Amino acid sequence: MAEISVIIPVYNAGQYIEKCLDALCRQTFSDIEILCIDDGSSDDTWQHIAKHAAEDKRIRAWRQQNAGPAATRNRGLQNASAPYIMFCDADDWYEPDFCRRMLEIMKTEDTDTAVACCHVVVEDCDCAEREISESHYNSSLSGRFAMTDRLCQRTSVVLWNKIFKKELIDRYGICFPEGCEHDDDVFWTLYGMVSKSVYFEKQKLYNYRIRPNSIMSNYFNRKPKDKYDRLKVSRFVVEFWRRGQLPAEKRAAVSDFCRTQISIMFFDLFSPEELEQIVAEANRMELDYCFAIRKGKIFMAQREGLEEAGRIKLLKYILLSKLTFGSKRKIYKQEKKTVRNQLRMKKLLGRAV
Repeated sequence: MAEISVIIPVYNAGQYIEKCLDALCRQTFSDIEILCIDDGSSDDTWQHIAKHAAEDKRIRAWRQQNAGPAATRNRGLQNASAPYIMFCDADDWYEPDFCRRMLEIMKTEDTDTAVACCHVVVEDCDCAEREISESHYNSSLSGRFAMTDRLCQRTSVVLWNKIFKKELIDRYGICFPEGCEHDDDVFWTLYGMVSKSVYFEKQKLYNYRIRPNSIMSNYFNRKPKDKYDRLKVSRFVVEFWRRGQLPAEKRAAVSDFCRTQISIMFFDLFSPEELEQIVAEANRMELDYCFAIRKGKIFMAQREGLEEAGRIKLLKYILLSKLTFGSKRKIYKQEKKTVRNQLRMKKLLGRAV
């Protein structure tokens, strides 16, 4: 049995898949299986995959009607036989030592996941785009850390620079939300919630290609194909937690995930009535935040302490944040922000402040 299963979802990547597969077949660590799932490509992608599969028996390939990246990755997980899982995008490629180094980290550092750095290959763009991209994907951390909810949230959700334990994925039933655009957000968040440790590798072991129609400056401003996608992934994670597939104490982490997802929706795409429906559903989730509409956007505040929030309490934290220093000042400033948001929420809800 192979040590690592590398999953590659492929769609219309005929121009790039040969380089991707060549790099995998030439890994310095050879005990891998390469799972290629062609998600209904209309170009010559399958011909390239079939050619390589005939030449290297480590490549296992499937063709399916177009179902999207999440369903394609789920099929890869279902067919993976190795104890460790890695992912690769079809238009990118591994450095020769990527698999060997990631497996070495998992075994010698006794960690649940590892995150490598990457080279960003920007086509027909200036160097500034590369710098922006690398700062986003490459962590400043180095070495082994205890996995916390905050650290998980601070780490880029991309899958291709990481290695995962299949045993953890299977034990908790972690999968991708099919039909959702931000499926990698969900997978990384769920996996992070059940992980105890993470190792950050400073070597650049992956080559991430950014084409002109997908540069970083466009990525963060592009409109989603489905304007409800962030709400859908929030719903998926909440239901996953409520089924008992996550530890009960992860309520706060689930709440923070949903708060973040809802806060970055493109509110200008929704009518006032649609925003009201989103707020109603978010409040029905009964998490650690309550939601309301403020100035055409969805506003949120912590539920705990909402009734006790008042102007005297706010004044208390304003004074303490000015009279203290260091970590205590940071805590009091956060409390000040929390109470101020709660006062705004009470006003929106029509409660006395």
